[in-house]
Amino acid sequence: MRPIRPSSVVPSAVRPGRRRGPLPGVRLVVTGAVLLAGVAGMLVGTNAQADGGAEPVNPYGVLGAQRPRWQVCEWYRAAEPNDPNPNRPGGPASPAQPVTYCADLRAPLDWYDRAKGTITLRVTRVPATGGPARRGVLLVNPGGPGTDGSALAGRVAEAQPELLRTHDIIGFAPRGVAPSTSVDCGVDWSRYEPVADTRDRSPANTARQLADARLVGLACAGAAFAPYVTTDQTARDLDLIRAVLGERRIDYLGFSYGTLLGAWYADRFRSRVDRFVLDSTMDWSADPEEVFVDAWARGLQRRFDVQFLPWLARHDDRYGFGGDVEAARAAYDELRAAVAGHERGTAFDTMQANVLYDAAGWPQWAERLRELRDDPTRAPALLAAPRVPVGVPESGAHWAIRCGDARWAGDPAHWVDKGDRLAARYPLVGSLATEQPCAAYPFTTAHPAVPDPAKLPRMLLVQNQLDPATPAEGALAVAATAHQPMVFVRDAGDHIAFDDGNACVDARIADYLVRGLRPTTTICAGLPLPLDDAVHPVGPAGPPPPPRDERPTR
Repeated sequence: MRPIRPSSVVPSAVRPGRRRGPLPGVRLVVTGAVLLAGVAGMLVGTNAQADGGAEPVNPYGVLGAQRPRWQVCEWYRAAEPNDPNPNRPGGPASPAQPVTYCADLRAPLDWYDRAKGTITLRVTRVPATGGPARRGVLLVNPGGPGTDGSALAGRVAEAQPELLRTHDIIGFAPRGVAPSTSVDCGVDWSRYEPVADTRDRSPANTARQLADARLVGLACAGAAFAPYVTTDQTARDLDLIRAVLGERRIDYLGFSYGTLLGAWYADRFRSRVDRFVLDSTMDWSADPEEVFVDAWARGLQRRFDVQFLPWLARHDDRYGFGGDVEAARAAYDELRAAVAGHERGTAFDTMQANVLYDAAGWPQWAERLRELRDDPTRAPALLAAPRVPVGVPESGAHWAIRCGDARWAGDPAHWVDKGDRLAARYPLVGSLATEQPCAAYPFTTAHPAVPDPAKLPRMLLVQNQLDPATPAEGALAVAATAHQPMVFVRDAGDHIAFDDGNACVDARIADYLVRGLRPTTTICAGLPLPLDDAVHPVGPAGPPPPPRDERPTR
């Protein structure tokens, strides 16, 4: 069971904060409040401060005094064989998954002007099972941005029951994401015309990319709720959740973009931080264009070149793409060209990029490649036709955060040039750089400073060496700047290390979150890829692991 596998979009940007006037046309929901069970007292953890008790648990008055009515989530039910629950976020619940409870909270529309009204936040809870062993709450976030995390609490609880013994595991749908108050860009998708091949760098093709990006960007910028859907506002929602739950401090497990959200919270609410684990860490102190455009294209290309093509060649007897990397690459490129005339838009490239996030899907994808090679005309049946290419998600919250958190270049020529350069270096998805909806965002406001890695409290970073979406260079930079301990998984390439079947990784996370053992930098060995009998080292093709003994940790 894989508890999370975030959508195949680059995690979003940095520098939040955007304030506007009243919000016409947005329905503000005031949720009734009743009973809260399981309120815990002060819990002293690894980042506890001597004066922590001087701060009130609830500095938010009436909002912080809400008492949620916990009810079994309407989408929850243990899945019976061949009886999936299509209404469950993230897929059907498995029989081993504990019951998840839901409640709605009220939060300010704008934390900087609470008179503007309130929104709804959906919060979920899986209660701790350990009785006296319970130490507090563990908030979890799957990343995105723009991903509903309400089902994640149950999935994490199932993946590592040991965490549930000591923690109430708390999930939530971030502001902007249903079933919390959501942001709808209202894009007129009938006007969106995906190009047949983003690698075609002709003026007509790049003009079409720019027009599509502008269509999405202007629509999202015009959404009334969008200015209030930022990382900064979301981090403040997390502290409200903490206060409502009656906790002085929280533990946190965040993935991908969730690492930025966790760092942002830790920077703004340092005294509320206990044990934080950041898995697949973004380098939020770097230039956002480098992080969310260049690094993403580089990470996907590297995993394709260094792991996927060699794996495909090793299994030539099964898939028939050639017995060495160059033969497999040539056969793949030939297939891509053959399929191009039989698919809508960039379905082939989108599915290839998606599958690089998780090697568990490689055998099924390779079988589909084999079938397409036998008959390219089957592309419409074998390839799902996405409305938009990978990297251009339809989530309004994704674009509200990604575009609202950072300043983006607005010159179309910049993005055409960027797409040309990245297409040459990273042909898999580099050409998508031209299609940047954030370039059309008209907002011009001051942004709060991003978290300074060197000033953050102690955390535990977790990173796969060949992570395609959040390349390891980002986590290594944060670790080096902040002297943070890291669990580094050599020769591993999935996006997200938690619950990837690696006992070394899961044990280090549990040692910290459950037992409070002081984290130290650990190098874990990766696991064989599907159908392989052994690990095939990536050698110098991957970023080097951090030093185990030379870096001090706090």
